[in-house]
Amino acid sequence: MMDQETCIYCEGHTDAVVDLSFSKDLGSGFCMASAGLDGLVMLRHGDTGKGIGSLRKHREAVWSVSLSEDGKMLASGGGDCTARVWDAILGRHLSKFRHPETVACLELDSRGHRLVTGCLGLEPVINLFDLQSLDKTPLMSFRGHHRGVRDLTFCLEERCVLTSSYDRHVKLWDCLSGHRTHSIVLPHHVKSMELHQGGEIVTISYGNSLIFLDSKQFEVLKHLKMDYKVTAATLSPNKEIYICGSNKGSVYKYKYATDIIVESYFLVEGIEVCSLKFSAAGEVCAIGAMDGTTILWRQNKDRKYGLWNTLTSSDEDDEDDSIS
Repeated sequence: MMDQETCIYCEGHTDAVVDLSFSKDLGSGFCMASAGLDGLVMLRHGDTGKGIGSLRKHREAVWSVSLSEDGKMLASGGGDCTARVWDAILGRHLSKFRHPETVACLELDSRGHRLVTGCLGLEPVINLFDLQSLDKTPLMSFRGHHRGVRDLTFCLEERCVLTSSYDRHVKLWDCLSGHRTHSIVLPHHVKSMELHQGGEIVTISYGNSLIFLDSKQFEVLKHLKMDYKVTAATLSPNKEIYICGSNKGSVYKYKYATDIIVESYFLVEGIEVCSLKFSAAGEVCAIGAMDGTTILWRQNKDRKYGLWNTLTSSDEDDEDDSIS
């Protein structure tokens, strides 16, 4: 088990925590959102894990969540075939975008002006929406995957969208022309895909492998094979370390320059690590687990973050604190 000196265990979800998102700290702290298969979106203070509230409009599992950089807007996608946009400060539901299938992944652009969504299904669609327009018709739709879209992210200064699918393809799409510009095929479908904050490196996990991809040249920088199934991976903002999660309940921290393990922790036997995400400044790495647990793992043990002396964050009063 992780020790309480370096970690905060956050309760609240009752099923797998499958996606995580952080806002930036613009002077008043930062927030973290989590998506759960229990149908909840939970919003917390990113430094302490203390609950802010839960968003409950989705009628089925929530598969994806995204916060704008300033933390003012939040988007969520779920098994009820909707993508929803929220005022994250007031907890107010702003709009709903219906889709033909489960919305498995989505992302807001940095300013919260555009939203890109990806669906499951045999003929999945990736939709790009203008959130500043009253018209809910997509600005553009991308088609080309032959199985459900697993993950996506804006990239190349938000001029393009990178997608991964259960068809084992990773594709790059131009947001102006709508054309696919690059594509690679992997031996297994992607389990996690994340664009580094600097915009130049994409971290992709699949099977027992981890690759770091140059987003501009679309070339593999590193290809690592692990002795475990990699279910999630994230690269720190300073690119000094990366963290991988396994299907057996372990997380491993590596030096990026040498690929040497510097720390490893065991959560609970048989509890898969579903999601990993560094905060914008890298002081915290969030871990989402199959049993509904969210863990905030402090990366600098010599520094205090917020109310870090609070060892466990509990959302026992979620029903009263719910902001929707």
